[in-house]
Amino acid sequence: MSSEPEDFTPDPYERAQSIPAEILRSGLSRRGMLKALGLLGGGAALSGTAAAAWAQPSQAQGAAQYALPAGFKGDITDIKHVVVLVQENRSFDHYFGALPGVRGFNDKQALRFQNGTDVFSQPNGSSFVKPKRVTTVAGTTTGLDHSYSGGLKAWSQGRYDNWIGAKGAATMQYVTGEEIPWQWSLASAYTICDAWHCSVIGPTTPNRLYHWTGTSNGTTANGGESNGTRTWQTYPEALQNAGVSWRIYVDNSNNGSSWVGDYTDNPIRGFSTFTTSGTTATDAANRADAEKNAPGTGLIWRAGSSPYKATGAPNNDSDANLNAVLKDFIAACQPGAVNPLPQVSWIVAPYSWSEHPSANPEHGAHFSNRVISTLQSNPELWKNTLLIMTFDENDGYFDHVLAPYAEPGTPGEYSGSTPLGYGPRVPAILVSPWTRGGWVSGETFDHTSIIQFLETWTSAIGTPARSTTITDWRRGISGDLTSSMDFANPVFDIPQLPDTEALVQIARAGGTIASQVPEADKWDGGTLRHRPLSFHPHGTFVEDRATGTVAAKLSLVGGPVGKAVSLQGFPDKYAAFANTPHTVTAAAPATYDWDAAKYDGKYAFSVYGPDGFVRSHAGTVLPAGQNNGPVPRVDVDLVSGAEPTVKITLRNDGLQPVRYMLSANDYVGGTHSVWVQPGANETLQWPTSEGYYDVVLTAATGTGWRHRYAGRVAQLPA
Repeated sequence: MSSEPEDFTPDPYERAQSIPAEILRSGLSRRGMLKALGLLGGGAALSGTAAAAWAQPSQAQGAAQYALPAGFKGDITDIKHVVVLVQENRSFDHYFGALPGVRGFNDKQALRFQNGTDVFSQPNGSSFVKPKRVTTVAGTTTGLDHSYSGGLKAWSQGRYDNWIGAKGAATMQYVTGEEIPWQWSLASAYTICDAWHCSVIGPTTPNRLYHWTGTSNGTTANGGESNGTRTWQTYPEALQNAGVSWRIYVDNSNNGSSWVGDYTDNPIRGFSTFTTSGTTATDAANRADAEKNAPGTGLIWRAGSSPYKATGAPNNDSDANLNAVLKDFIAACQPGAVNPLPQVSWIVAPYSWSEHPSANPEHGAHFSNRVISTLQSNPELWKNTLLIMTFDENDGYFDHVLAPYAEPGTPGEYSGSTPLGYGPRVPAILVSPWTRGGWVSGETFDHTSIIQFLETWTSAIGTPARSTTITDWRRGISGDLTSSMDFANPVFDIPQLPDTEALVQIARAGGTIASQVPEADKWDGGTLRHRPLSFHPHGTFVEDRATGTVAAKLSLVGGPVGKAVSLQGFPDKYAAFANTPHTVTAAAPATYDWDAAKYDGKYAFSVYGPDGFVRSHAGTVLPAGQNNGPVPRVDVDLVSGAEPTVKITLRNDGLQPVRYMLSANDYVGGTHSVWVQPGANETLQWPTSEGYYDVVLTAATGTGWRHRYAGRVAQLPA
């Protein structure tokens, strides 16, 4: 990366040794290459390699050694309860940008600007602002603009170059595991999603509407959370109609900024379905209201949407408060509960427990830890429960990863001429036996992914609950979370996490968190592994010397029916810096075109996508028939399998030899020089690390020929 932030935590992964070109040409797998170099011995050596990290537990440990518990099928139907906790207003980079192993500040596949800097160097007049670590009690910065209009200013028509102008320099603040050891320890123990975007480029309510209903119905601002006038389908209604039990656990004291109440974070109460009629004029209205309020079954009872009324919970950060605010949830998790935990439940935290700036992460950790420990206190409940934890929006904090971008005119994805979303990445951690073990999930998600997961799950258990509001485009872009889970190999042990009561005591005192955290409660590192995916995007370079045009042919291989990726093209030179979005599916590939004839035959552009995808192409188109010198041409194929590789075929269409240089910009592969004679070709198998690759190819032709291929090769079915 060209610009490391202050106090940046280095990438813990060791880069593999350079691999000689003759071994690359051999076609050996990565494991074979390591053996040939003497880098791979028996099973003990394998356990320390990226190959072991790439394998699923059944592959790395041996499927024969693992037996599912009695009553488990080894599929999604083993889940009996889904619990959702959405906290407030933190970006992914703000919380986890420095966490080793995720797509954070060490991202070498990040967007690059035309001046040679990258997205981590945000313009501020004639200077730049880079990510800056803060070590005081985290969350003290307030006042960052996180309106829809402010988000659009930072997004800057997809250029991502106006964060400082839109938000101010404080947008670049971040914390590390020394400031938030519980959050980092939880991520290291379970599965962190490093491509989960908020659904709207804006504030809380529109994002929470997406989370609960699959859409904001065009809403881009806060408001209307309690007025009972919204009428489109909510997902709780879909669950109710399908016969799936559900409940929202929320303290209903008020909607204020305190240790009690819902902080207007339960926008279900803004829908007419979940309000009383407001009249006692007729017996029918009275009966309907009584039915809605009936304990155990009523819609208002389930939604926690009755008129605000003090609940008696103390308004402070005591255990008495937590026990009162979470009393119904705690009671539901006990064996023999009168109203047991339903199949689907949501938990809404009061403001001061929600992690919203300036509510601090330490109190948020204590609240979230109480939710987790409550579930885990009942082993029979815990072994069948998935807890989904995320944040509604980024609060104006910087995040560097390009969000999916719908082409203008995409149905349901625009507010006038501007896209509704996606917004910046937010933290998301999946806590369950199926996500235990320190994994990173790199598939693109947003808040509708929660609903899409529930759709998949309820269909699998025979009670399908379908949302009618999620757009087709968003269904294609966002996954349903199942790629983040290993149903065949659940792990039931309970990890040791930092003492959140001790963290709360430090937060009460203020000052610097890192210097006060007891040694036993510090984040202790660890290596995160990446969940394989069943699909990958690809891009190949095509040159038409007769017309003087070039193009990146963009495609998608694998994945479920309808899977899509958002790929975004930028000029690197010559043309103005602008973002051209392309939605790509297996059935509908796309092309990023460049008319080199406009620029004296020159071209320079890049295409970026999810999970580290980059295609960068630069050079000069030689006129057709001008072959007296070396004329380089390269074909690149992605070869899937248990040990995926990148097949690179170096060609020479000219009458003089071509000298190619191949260099690993990231991951493995080393640096190699390869000569290709006139009319000949050389084929190399470029290695990957957990499927990831990043290779730069140059040719000594004097035409500026430079091409880069980065991304991840999928594990596709044989």
